[in-house]
Amino acid sequence: MQDTKAGYHHGSLKQSLLAAGDLVLMEKGFKGFTLRECARRAGVSHAAPKHHFGDVTGFLSVLAAIGFDRLTEALVAGIARAKDLDGEFLATTRAYSKFAEDYPEHFRIMFRDDLLATDSVVLRLATQRTLTELTNVILRQRGETEIIVDEFTDFPKMEDLIDDIVLGWCHIHGFAHLKLEHQFPVVSKSMEQRIIKSSSSRLARIIRRDAIPAHD
Repeated sequence: MQDTKAGYHHGSLKQSLLAAGDLVLMEKGFKGFTLRECARRAGVSHAAPKHHFGDVTGFLSVLAAIGFDRLTEALVAGIARAKDLDGEFLATTRAYSKFAEDYPEHFRIMFRDDLLATDSVVLRLATQRTLTELTNVILRQRGETEIIVDEFTDFPKMEDLIDDIVLGWCHIHGFAHLKLEHQFPVVSKSMEQRIIKSSSSRLARIIRRDAIPAHD
């Protein structure tokens, strides 16, 4: 095991702790997440996590930001493969749901303000990148100009989009959450894929249809 005083510099120590923390969160969940266990996995002093992240809340906030970055990457990759607007909405729902399936413990903390430092700049920026991708899915359905990350906080400009953003995100996030928590007991795997495809297509078409008057 590497000596913490001689073998690490500041950057690599933090990355080692993040890698360890990532595994602890995935294996034990936020209820079993401790700084001491992260330090043990990384092979460093038990004081090292506190030096870099402050406390459990600070550490979980960085891991949540990593989760949002992974989700953004999955959304971008899925959308890039879509051939039309229906396919894009379906790809978004599938990518979101697959992320929740692959990283369930990250997904469970990412939207829990009681577990995270809401003033974390790293977390805020990662969250904005994800929400920008989701908002742009809605904007493309409506035939409108996409936004950049910096514009996401300009809510007055989005007032006429809020209904569609909420509608789309409730479907995408709600499906992923309910599936993750096994709340579809009567839905088989084959039915699940049919339902996700049908509901995504129907919702995308509703958003496009309702947006038409705005362009007349």
